[in-house]
Amino acid sequence: MKQRLLSSVFLLSLMFLLSGCWSRHELNDISIVVGLGIDKVGERYKVTIQTVNPSQVSAKKGTSTNASAVITYEETGMTVPEALSRMSVKAPRFLHFSHLRMVIISEDVAHHGISKAIDYLSRNLDMRTDFYFVVARQSKASEVLKVISSMDPIPANNMYTKLDTSDKYWSATGSMNLNYLLQALGARGKSASMTGIEIIGDKNIGDQTANTQFVEPITLLKYAGMGAFKKDRFVGWLDENDTKALNYVQNSVYQTTGFIPCPGSKGNITMQVIRSNTVMHPHLVNELPEFDVNVRIEQDIADIECKVDLSKAGIVADIKKLSDHKIEDLISESIDKIQKSIGTDIYGFGDAFHRKYPKAWHQIKDWDEVFKTIKVHVHVDSSLRRVGTILQSVDQITRE
Repeated sequence: MKQRLLSSVFLLSLMFLLSGCWSRHELNDISIVVGLGIDKVGERYKVTIQTVNPSQVSAKKGTSTNASAVITYEETGMTVPEALSRMSVKAPRFLHFSHLRMVIISEDVAHHGISKAIDYLSRNLDMRTDFYFVVARQSKASEVLKVISSMDPIPANNMYTKLDTSDKYWSATGSMNLNYLLQALGARGKSASMTGIEIIGDKNIGDQTANTQFVEPITLLKYAGMGAFKKDRFVGWLDENDTKALNYVQNSVYQTTGFIPCPGSKGNITMQVIRSNTVMHPHLVNELPEFDVNVRIEQDIADIECKVDLSKAGIVADIKKLSDHKIEDLISESIDKIQKSIGTDIYGFGDAFHRKYPKAWHQIKDWDEVFKTIKVHVHVDSSLRRVGTILQSVDQITRE
């Protein structure tokens, strides 16, 4: 009897510890934020948010088809959270950030340093860490957020899926979420890099629903290269080839496409990379850091536009040799270019050297200065998996 009484008292005491849904927000009382843009106006931040218009994305009938599926609000403040708080006089509902997909940072903010601008994002418990960061190239972050997409009624979702897809199948972009960004900003042996986004076409039409009524939209958002950072400050742009080389070195290539000249004839052969793996080996040579970058690639032949017969002996070996040299030159030339023009280690050589040689690492005062002079040897080993159902080009077959 006493045991039952004690159990009852214990269970009742536990009920007082249950707080219930103390932080709940009803759906009718919140605005779902999917995009956030940060610009600089003098010494103040101009913050733009993109929220979902529930009446236009719901399945209810009778809604206006001319209304936008999203609504943007802008406000300025000395800090990002102050600007967001000021929006309460404009936004009719509580701003809810758990579904945030994209954060766009202007070049101006990036030049001044992004650490202060993103501090609030790293502390806010309502935010997840899976949203992506991009840099607005030759435009304001607010302008990027206002471009309406014809494929997805919510532009931030369109930007997110476009970057995710491009990162997996083209490798000339890179998806940077909050966790990876904070790690890169806090590391001594690796600098951050962030994909750039630019507006193609007429900016004045991009924020109108009329932009969605054309087969070929007047205004588009396009990912273009990557921005390199030194600590938290933007220092320069990487072009398409530099971005591909960066992804190869960082072991971030999933699939991509390239071409090589045809062996012994005019034209090109398109190679489809289906798998890639990179291992970085640091060495101390005469007490100086050197690196071997070993890249193993599996690829298919996607297209042949010349007179090549794959059944002949030596042709596959020639294709492999040309492909290996093409990627080796791509990576080596890009690293040399970044060492001379940008001078910050976006590849992570310093991080790899730190892990293998901690004592030598602690004797280095400024790794970026050392990075400018290190020797990097690139080795590519490709293997051809599939050549398709025919051994000659279609053009060659039709001419015979």
